[in-house]
Amino acid sequence: MDLLKKIIATKKREIEKSKKKKSLVQIQKECREYFKNKKNKNDFRSLKQAIINGKPLGLIAEIKLASPSAGQLTNLGYIDIARQYAKSKADVVSVLTDSTYFNGQIAYLEKVRKICPQPIFRKDFIIDSYQIYETVLAQADAYLLIASVLTAKEVKNLIQLGKKLGLECLVEIHNEADLKKALEANAEIIGINNRDLKTMKINLDTTEKLAKLIPKEKIIISESGINMHGDVEKLLKRGINGILVGTAIIKSKNMANKINELKKLK
Repeated sequence: MDLLKKIIATKKREIEKSKKKKSLVQIQKECREYFKNKKNKNDFRSLKQAIINGKPLGLIAEIKLASPSAGQLTNLGYIDIARQYAKSKADVVSVLTDSTYFNGQIAYLEKVRKICPQPIFRKDFIIDSYQIYETVLAQADAYLLIASVLTAKEVKNLIQLGKKLGLECLVEIHNEADLKKALEANAEIIGINNRDLKTMKINLDTTEKLAKLIPKEKIIISESGINMHGDVEKLLKRGINGILVGTAIIKSKNMANKINELKKLK
């Protein structure tokens, strides 16, 4: 079994466990109550607008404590990282919420939101509508869908549910089959993962190959393997709108300076 299949199998078990503690009906009810009692109706932070406004490119900085391929990435806690991102030129803050493989927690989202003024993006392996309701209650603004682990219909349904609940969605692709699903689902924000999640190998040419096939009106984000501004310059020539960077920022001596380097800001 490759790593991605293993992760998805684990995620299915985790979701079923969560549903036993709190049913889908109950979490839907909690969402209705959340919207009913929400004091500020206009506190949504748009990932899409943040990327557009981050010209020449938007940068999504990721809170990533560990990964299956690299192990523990930092001795800092997520709060420490969030405080650094809050003061940086990052346009969006991504929070990895998978606990088993990335040492994340969904509870991090609400706490990071209180620290960071940027849009908060939930990065996880979302395969069930239950997780969308979780994302709302955790006060994220947007979430990830990975096309390779979903059918085109599932991608479409999960995007539509998110829209109904006031969230934006980034659909991640790695090949033309994934792109077809994203376009069929009318995804507005498309992330090109340069990492093959089956082999974990990275190739920045994946962005070059796929970006030219994506309609101009879509927002394109390049993900994985972006380490220096030279990588960014190469990607910008391919027509991308933004980048998502985790490891290179987390492992840098100064996170704000690394973000400035990638965006080429003084």
